[in-house]
Amino acid sequence: MGEHVMKKMNRDISTLKGLIDEYIEYYAKPQKSSWHEDLRVLNKDVLPKLKYLTVAEVTKGDVAKVLRQIMTLRSDAAARRTLKILQAMFSFAVTRGVLESNPCSDIAEPGEEVVKDRVLKENEVGKLWFGLDAAKMSKGIKLSIKLLLVTGQRSGEVAGAKWSEFELNEKLWTIPAERTKNKKNHRVFLTKLAIDILLEAKKLPGRSIWVFPSSRDGHITARSISAAIRNNSEKIPKGHPKHKPPYGDFFKIGHFFPSDIRRSMASLLKKLGVDEAHIAKAQNQAESDGTRKSKKAYDSEKRQALEAWEKKLQTIMFSWRNPSVNSDSRDGRNK
Repeated sequence: MGEHVMKKMNRDISTLKGLIDEYIEYYAKPQKSSWHEDLRVLNKDVLPKLKYLTVAEVTKGDVAKVLRQIMTLRSDAAARRTLKILQAMFSFAVTRGVLESNPCSDIAEPGEEVVKDRVLKENEVGKLWFGLDAAKMSKGIKLSIKLLLVTGQRSGEVAGAKWSEFELNEKLWTIPAERTKNKKNHRVFLTKLAIDILLEAKKLPGRSIWVFPSSRDGHITARSISAAIRNNSEKIPKGHPKHKPPYGDFFKIGHFFPSDIRRSMASLLKKLGVDEAHIAKAQNQAESDGTRKSKKAYDSEKRQALEAWEKKLQTIMFSWRNPSVNSDSRDGRNK
């Protein structure tokens, strides 16, 4: 039996070095093209600081201390990448019976707001839309964020959309029950902006059943949308490699989450005087009001809300292309 095989058999995964080697060999290499980066981070940034602890002795506080040091010496983005790798490795340790629970399971991502309740102002919506032009993310991710903004649906529903769900001639998107939060079919009226975005998506490379395909023969995910926003809404730390995230602050509005886009749509429509019940129905968050209405009636109420939102977006975009028309949204008075 070869020496290399013997070393694998004698590996003690109760030690951090043993766990790192086991994680890389049996989890990272088979599943991640970036496993070299996992190995580098674990050996350079984690092992030297925790090497005197067994895996079972590592606490949430130990992990937090490592992340703080990385934030101080490098950047918040580097600390977030390290946390994701540690979460995956310690989850692997749980499946192997080395740990009963993951010490990283409830650690907030470094540098991010924990409470996701931001509402974007009108001028920030404009900055978001036009900031996407230069942002460093795939065309599919850019279009998915625009569709989030135009339709007000959830990021997971947009990310996993199939072409079979759309009837462009009927201006209709039917999200099936298995993909909605309330487990009910949801019909979304498609405005002109939404249809334009979908027609652009049809030009994406490759033929796929997915509206926003990924490079791995599937679709993009809500997590990939969040990551793209985060990586394009932070200033580049001094000395940071240009080819690694964060790529820069392209939106000039600070960090935001996909759910903030949906919340902002509802808030701005309320200010326009649109019926809150219609907004809730358009976003598929309305509970039954006890009345019996036809599908046509519900669709009409959703359409009214989405058409009002389309007009508002067009006004915001027009003011950005022609700043003299509506200087209030550009001169800081809406900040």
